[in-house]
Amino acid sequence: MKLIVGAAALSIFAVIITSCETALKSAPPVTAAFIQAGRREKADARTLEAGRKVFLNRCISCHALPEIARYDSARIPGIVSWMSYRAHLTPEQREALVKYLLTVRANSRPPGT
Repeated sequence: MKLIVGAAALSIFAVIITSCETALKSAPPVTAAFIQAGRREKADARTLEAGRKVFLNRCISCHALPEIARYDSARIPGIVSWMSYRAHLTPEQREALVKYLLTVRANSRPPGT
């Protein structure tokens, strides 16, 4: 019986550990070129810095920055909105994160190109 309970506990632990990816693959810094690209998203330096900060402090606790170029820019706000409840984001944080991610996407190349 103890063996079964131990195996079940180990399985649950493994699922929890593998469901959260903590290695940051890429969170591009907010440089002058990044700010320039952010203007297309109507984002200034402060907004982009705030979005990056939200990503670094809230999002990577569960996952790294995905290959953002794979996502259609129209889907990003909905994805962030859906996940913002879990991350306890304010509307301002959500908006800054969306602008940061859209700017990351604008500077990314689709995989395989």
